[in-house]
Amino acid sequence: MLKANLLNFTTLYRFGTPFETDAVTLDKKSLNFTETEQLPFFSFEKNDTIFTLKFQLNEEDRIYGLGQTLGGLNKRGKRYKLYATDDPLHTPEKESLYGSHPFLIVNNKFGLFIDYPSEIIFDIGFTKHDIMEITIPSNNFDLYIFNSQNNIEIIKEYLKLTGTPYIPPKWAFGYQQCRWSYPDAKTIKEVAENFRKKEIPCDAIYMDIDYMKDFKVFTIDENKFPDFDKFVKEMKEKGFKLVPIVDPGVKIEKGYDVYEEGKEKGYFCKDKDGKDFVATVWPGFTHFPDFLNPEVRKWWGRKYKLFTDLGIYSFWNDMNEPSIFFVPDALKKYLKEINEMLNKEIGLEFFGIKDGINALSNKREYYSEFYHNTPYGKFSNEELHNLYGYYMAKATVEGFNELIPDKRYLLLSRSSYAGHHRIATIWMGDNMSWWEHMLVNIRMLLSLNMAGFFYTGADIGGFGSNASPELVIRWMQLGVFSPLYRNHSALGTRHQEPWAFDENIENIMKKIIEFRYALIPYLYSEFFNSIEELTPFISPLFLHYNDDETSFEIEDQFMVGKSLMAAPIIQPNAKGRFVYLPENKWLYWKLSDFKERNVEVLTPGTHYIKAGLNEIPVFIKENSLIVLNEEKLNYVDEKATEEIIVIGFVTDKAEFVYFEDDGESFAFKEGKYAKIKITVIKNKNGYDFEVEKDESEKFETSLKRIKFEIYNENNEKVVFTLSL
Repeated sequence: MLKANLLNFTTLYRFGTPFETDAVTLDKKSLNFTETEQLPFFSFEKNDTIFTLKFQLNEEDRIYGLGQTLGGLNKRGKRYKLYATDDPLHTPEKESLYGSHPFLIVNNKFGLFIDYPSEIIFDIGFTKHDIMEITIPSNNFDLYIFNSQNNIEIIKEYLKLTGTPYIPPKWAFGYQQCRWSYPDAKTIKEVAENFRKKEIPCDAIYMDIDYMKDFKVFTIDENKFPDFDKFVKEMKEKGFKLVPIVDPGVKIEKGYDVYEEGKEKGYFCKDKDGKDFVATVWPGFTHFPDFLNPEVRKWWGRKYKLFTDLGIYSFWNDMNEPSIFFVPDALKKYLKEINEMLNKEIGLEFFGIKDGINALSNKREYYSEFYHNTPYGKFSNEELHNLYGYYMAKATVEGFNELIPDKRYLLLSRSSYAGHHRIATIWMGDNMSWWEHMLVNIRMLLSLNMAGFFYTGADIGGFGSNASPELVIRWMQLGVFSPLYRNHSALGTRHQEPWAFDENIENIMKKIIEFRYALIPYLYSEFFNSIEELTPFISPLFLHYNDDETSFEIEDQFMVGKSLMAAPIIQPNAKGRFVYLPENKWLYWKLSDFKERNVEVLTPGTHYIKAGLNEIPVFIKENSLIVLNEEKLNYVDEKATEEIIVIGFVTDKAEFVYFEDDGESFAFKEGKYAKIKITVIKNKNGYDFEVEKDESEKFETSLKRIKFEIYNENNEKVVFTLSL
């Protein structure tokens, strides 16, 4: 075993010869490795094929992290298998989801990151209550130990190691509408027209697989989307971004240019005999591009020119675990077995027949049957499995760097690996319209933020099954505080657009979305602040109140930036909920219309707060400020923000830094932005208001006025307006 010290308090322990995954941005070639036989915190065992780490858990130990996984925010008591898996049924016993983020924190003790591209099993007090056992089926991996007792500092160190989180364009903080599927241009236009006619803000409409010709990637079905160029232009004029889906599977079809090019140049993954591997997904028989080959990535990335030439800079990469419906030989074998039963009386065997067809999808053995040609040699997908989604995103981003180098893009991916967060983001996959999945949404949002995915979110309202109006409303209220705010539903399920229910429900949902747009100046400013400080944008209470023991038990409330706490209603038929308020006094805003104030000051402790179906519980921390834009908007970039309103709860002093840039380019890296530091100080007679502008000749703020609405500990309000 080798070790090398790096950054502030991190030690890299190297076992064997690890594959260079690209998770870490640090140049490891310059590290000074020394041999060691000592590994802190863990005992370990190994044989020729398996390496096992064991950590003795105390009763008080809490484990956080692992990104996109099910289970509690505290990961104790469950077994997690980090192996990218397309499983649309997210029930509590499931061990794997779409991504692998092997970063965790043992609260107030240390953190770790295991850089290994295939399956890792974390048994955290599941088999044995007091043992965390980590199993790696290899002796070739890198283990990073973050030797600090400070949770925030561990997260910062991890992000220094793996990279600064991705920053989307500003419009991506607006509301986004999606469904599998809006199958043609006519339907999308109708959806868009409804938003504008009903004056419900919306920035994006997604295009699922039906926009393609026979589900062939990088094609447009001209029957469903005649004059696609004109359609894109019309949508843009109405303020809508289109977000097409892109899948990795390339249909095997003579004359289809993507297939012909890939085959001719040897760009597809091979089987053991050196032939192009055949799998089945949406288009039928397909080949998978070998994204771990840099030449293939360059080829694939340039294919996005079809869209970028039309001004489409937003995409979602799907099916990139990669998902496999079946391989032809496996289906033939299954059908042969069924055929042999045709003349038999079937009883118990029926369950084998039923389970057999389901078992054809994503069989583990498939991933040992195709190979990648990497700069480091030839490897089976099984050996590098968790990297496929990341390298597909990398191919996309490398294409953007060439095609639209000055434009910020929205890029969602279903599958991901550690480090993915610095080039793109993910959504949380195929959840269901279940109340239980709202809590899953919150827990995963917090865990993913700790893993560097600051901009992420779940399918609002649930993707699968039918949603009730109440569930969609409560989920939309939760989603207001989620960076990615996308309503998505599946084929054959009830529609979930704001107008899909009745007029009263529509009006409530409209008010919710309007609040989201009012909140964008706060969200956008705090997002950039989180990027600058490398601290989670959406965070659990314990990261802010480490000395408050109860904060560690709270998994259904969270901080949004530094000033705002969300405590959404996530139970059916609930007219309110219990809320825990740590340490400070809080200004509780019972919000039904963001232009109205129904506020009261609450003391620390546990409170039952009432919140009707049209009401959102909003909590502003003592000596904190939030900023709103009260102007009516149809979409984020419709108008420049000339006036903001600052709402604060100030008993001493509060500060907020408002951030503004062009919202669409990387010019902020060159100093083209404005920061406005807003300070409110309590004095004997009321408040002093200070505004300090930090702007350069390169960029001037559009802001002209700031209105203040400040509350004291007696719930008394002071109003003040300042011109800039």
